[in-house]
Amino acid sequence: MGTNTDMSHWMGDLFGATKQHYTLKDIVIPGSHDAGMSVLTATGGSQKSTINDCNTLTQSLNIETQLITGIRMFDLRPGVLKDTLYFKHSSSDCMEDAVGGGYGERLEPALLAAKKFVEKNKSEFLIFTFSHFCPKEIPVAKLAEKITGIIGKDHIYYAGNKKLGDIKIADLKGKILLAFETARFDNPAIVFNTMIGASNEMLNFRREYAATNNLKKLIQAETLFFNTLKIDVAANDLIRLDWQLTQSAKEAAMVCNAFESDQNSPVFDGAVFLANVLSRHKSIITHARNANKVLKTQVNKWIEDQTINAKNKPNILYVDDAGSWITQYCIELNQSELYNLK
Repeated sequence: MGTNTDMSHWMGDLFGATKQHYTLKDIVIPGSHDAGMSVLTATGGSQKSTINDCNTLTQSLNIETQLITGIRMFDLRPGVLKDTLYFKHSSSDCMEDAVGGGYGERLEPALLAAKKFVEKNKSEFLIFTFSHFCPKEIPVAKLAEKITGIIGKDHIYYAGNKKLGDIKIADLKGKILLAFETARFDNPAIVFNTMIGASNEMLNFRREYAATNNLKKLIQAETLFFNTLKIDVAANDLIRLDWQLTQSAKEAAMVCNAFESDQNSPVFDGAVFLANVLSRHKSIITHARNANKVLKTQVNKWIEDQTINAKNKPNILYVDDAGSWITQYCIELNQSELYNLK
């Protein structure tokens, strides 16, 4: 899982002429949670001194590299720092209201990298979902204008009045679908999405966030989720497997902030380190790598015992520490009987 390979054109290789009529509801793609947080550029919030790499970073690869390794859905959370747009990971939508948070990659270079990617790889498409807006930093409509201006209209997918099930892979190739989780405003380049049980929007992400640092509890929560979906999937639902283990408050405070004391005391630092080891405290990335090791085995088990079937199969495998490993598994699933239309 630590080795990343170039998978820039996996969609073109997999969804050729015989599958271009497939829609987003028929396939599964790899997704990146908090995609812009592979680097900690700056910290914010009322307790910003408690923020560092291990309680903030969710990805090991930057967005440009994630594109190359095959990631096709990106969770992006914009924030403003010194008049510049970044992606953020924060306890509140507005950093000034947060207990703590961090700024990752700059927004504009990441979007330009995505634009360049779809220009070069015309068989591929991307889904960018934006959320966690702070209107007092930048109005959402103005942010949308900024984003669409960077990407350019030729590279944006305009959905118009289409329904989710009408959007074919052939229509999406070489494009970026921009989805905003917010109240509607007038911009034809933006698809508005929800993440609730049912909605009237064209796009509704169905997912279950387990909010736990315990792998067993994560599996239990997702098992219940898929069993519920067996009788409850709407035409506008895009099913997302949210496969994240999150730090407990104690972990975020302990494991990430006390390895080096201000007094530079080897005895103190060693005692805290030992306490963390005994308590099994982990960084976000460490949690991710432990969970990711069993994702394939668990999903295959769900398919085998019919917890996952043709009606409720996931369309996005949404992970921390994304890379070519999750792309390869999505390729395997797309080639399986479950994802092949009859």
